[in-house]
Amino acid sequence: MINTKSTPILITKYLPIPKRESKEFWTESRIQHIRYLASTGKPKMVWDRCKSETSRILDRVFFWKELEDAGVEEGDYEVPDGISVSTRICYGSIELAHPLYLGDMSFGALSGVPNIAIARAADLTGTLAGIGEGGLHPEVGKCSRIAVQWASARFGLDLDVLRKGMAVVIKIGQGAKPGIGGHLPGVKVVEIISQTRRIPVGVDAISPAPHHDIYSIEDLEQRILALKEATGRPVLVKVAATNYIPYIASGVARMGADGIIIDGQGAGTGAAPSVVRDNVGIPIELAVAAADEMLRREGLRDGFTIIAAGRVSSAEDAAKLTALGADVASIGTAALIAMGCIMIHKCHLGFCPAVITNKITDNPKKVLSLDTATRWVVNLIEGWSAELKLILERLGLKSVEELRGRRDLLVGTGLSDSTLRVLGVRGVSGKN
Repeated sequence: MINTKSTPILITKYLPIPKRESKEFWTESRIQHIRYLASTGKPKMVWDRCKSETSRILDRVFFWKELEDAGVEEGDYEVPDGISVSTRICYGSIELAHPLYLGDMSFGALSGVPNIAIARAADLTGTLAGIGEGGLHPEVGKCSRIAVQWASARFGLDLDVLRKGMAVVIKIGQGAKPGIGGHLPGVKVVEIISQTRRIPVGVDAISPAPHHDIYSIEDLEQRILALKEATGRPVLVKVAATNYIPYIASGVARMGADGIIIDGQGAGTGAAPSVVRDNVGIPIELAVAAADEMLRREGLRDGFTIIAAGRVSSAEDAAKLTALGADVASIGTAALIAMGCIMIHKCHLGFCPAVITNKITDNPKKVLSLDTATRWVVNLIEGWSAELKLILERLGLKSVEELRGRRDLLVGTGLSDSTLRVLGVRGVSGKN
């Protein structure tokens, strides 16, 4: 029998970044910064030089030290010794060497190699990687620092899969499409995805908006306690950031969860209706500040974990979210960019020039190098943490835990009084 399969081209280099015809949060300079970190593992800047390119609220919030540093020339950076970026989450049950959670991106939405690279990078760096709701890829299951997601469709889940992770994530919602649920188009449900998710080939994989067994806060409590009892693992609850987030966070904490993942407006996905993506949900910075304030007021904050997700693009973004009350920042799109994503927005069609979200085929023409992708994500984490240490040094702090909730270190420019009140920061007339 003649072998018609050809050897695929192994992708080990970045593609050129296309010119943008429309406004994009992930600008060329943001992508280039992430690529630098992913290529070198070294810091490139202290204060984020890209934030002037967009107008989100977080880009109008500054550390007062940055305003003092205005006009100071920056050169080569020496990463300071004696500054710790490690932290403990979920009432101290999980230790992270870096305060990062690596997305929640499923097998099927991603093409396999990126899923493995992210999980292996988490093992190598002592972080934590969410596997998303697509079931457990066999190679990802060999990694130890993963969080298994319990979403509404329960694709590919059983007790053995749930026990594979360091934590279980009950997914209620996501920032790109609050209240809608999940959707993997049938064109991407090929044989291996069918087996992993335990659904027919070619059929849309739809996660309904509600869980069939969670319709009240008491139902949520039952699921949290049952999953803890069955797995012996801490349980996090993932929700979209909406106006009710302070009450939701309080309820999640009272129902026995170990933490909450808050996914803000603009969070990435390849299959979100634009009308929902652009008009539903609130920015992560407002959600984190409001949730942290409510939890502190009700005496629920100590030990309970807040993970902030949604357009976290730099170490400064993560530092500001920590000062607003988060314990950990989640990076999803940034990790994909580190592996070569150029923001073509064709994820849901199965076409991806960087072969990150492409449809899986038996005879692929191109394949992302697993070793290269893993190295890029590891370098991203190391470079990101180096920049975070430089920020902590400028702020006179010795650890990232000293930064948590330090809103007094922040100021806002060009923000309304109501926004400043939600953030809990003082306003200044303008950036020097």
